[in-house]
Amino acid sequence: MTTLFASGALFFFWGVVESRSASPMVDLRMLAHRPILLTNIATMISGFALFSCFVLLPAFVETDPKHGYGFGATATQAGLYLLPSSLAMLGAGPLAGALGRRYGSKWPLAAGMLVVSVAAFLFATAHDEPGPVLLASALLGCGVGSAFAAMAGLIADNVDRREMGVAGGMNTVVRMIGGVVGGQVGAALLTTRTIGTSPVPAESAFTITFALSTVTALVAACIAVAINAKPVQRRLETAGARS
Repeated sequence: MTTLFASGALFFFWGVVESRSASPMVDLRMLAHRPILLTNIATMISGFALFSCFVLLPAFVETDPKHGYGFGATATQAGLYLLPSSLAMLGAGPLAGALGRRYGSKWPLAAGMLVVSVAAFLFATAHDEPGPVLLASALLGCGVGSAFAAMAGLIADNVDRREMGVAGGMNTVVRMIGGVVGGQVGAALLTTRTIGTSPVPAESAFTITFALSTVTALVAACIAVAINAKPVQRRLETAGARS
């Protein structure tokens, strides 16, 4: 708890310093720009949903079926359950980019997170056989590839090109924050909800985490829809204008 308060205080102090700096490392006004703010919020929430699924799926399929769930997969086989996700991402990213250029990047982001919610829902409710799990894995890859490409597009559409590096970096940071939180929530559920006195996670621990991913992905999709349909490019003030 002390660490949490200390980190919060340091973050606030950093924000004060950056907002008063003539040449800030991170322009907080840029981050407060509504399309960027909503994109980062959606990104953080999506990170929770995405990484919860990616982290827990191998653990789920590796569980011995004698516990009432899982497929007893080896580490190599568990990796193959993620293969459909990787393959689906290869096509989803370019497709999302093409759709974003035509209709606006918020729509591929919203659609991607909606697909992720469907995948997480399948993980939560249809995990008795490998077939539905592999299908959900492919859907997860489609959603992730589309969402990640759209996030980059939204950032590029709403910042000056000189801010692109910082804006893109901050978007990655907030996504990782969401992912860390999602992974830790999943880990906490797996360690607290176990089968009897054994260290083996109960099936409900996985089901609850996947259900949370379903809900958070839907929330991220709704936020994505609220992003401005026609982003307005921001322009940095020139040194001459400041003077």
